[in-house]
Amino acid sequence: MSASEVPEGIELSDWRGLDCKSSLRCRHGRPSRCLLCWDGANTGRRYLGCPLKNKSRMCRFVKWVDDEWPPKSQEVAATLWDVVAQFKKKADDAQTDLLGAIQLRNEVMEDKEALLEEEEDWAIEKAALVQEKARIRRELSMRTRFARASCSTLASRINSQELDKKVLVGVILCLLGLLVAMMLSVVLKNK
Repeated sequence: MSASEVPEGIELSDWRGLDCKSSLRCRHGRPSRCLLCWDGANTGRRYLGCPLKNKSRMCRFVKWVDDEWPPKSQEVAATLWDVVAQFKKKADDAQTDLLGAIQLRNEVMEDKEALLEEEEDWAIEKAALVQEKARIRRELSMRTRFARASCSTLASRINSQELDKKVLVGVILCLLGLLVAMMLSVVLKNK
């Protein structure tokens, strides 16, 4: 029997362990192990196989205990294993799809976290800009009041200086008038 023909076996509660009663030995010279075939057309048949689990395919020792199944039963068993293989493939594909969806979800969550961090940064930046705007408005308000006060003071000074000029002109004109009157009186006295 070839390594690929060594059936996949399982132990049952009533058919398991080493067969110490018979003189059958595997190619390693060890007592055979009681197994139940769990793959292919021989599913359900009991057999004796190599007791070394990792080396049974290399040993290739198989001694069937049960008679071979009728051809129709073998065909049904093989068909059932084909169906099982299809379901396993679908399950593997579903698992792959699920892992892809999980990966995609994780990427979306990472993007969301990055956006939330960005949003927090923007909120901090916005708060700083709002504070800066309020500071600039206060400064503008103070400068506007200062400019108004300065303009008002300057206007008052200009008005005051104009008034002083008018008074000065009036005084000068009076003095000129007085000077002219004095000169006229001197001229008239001398004549």
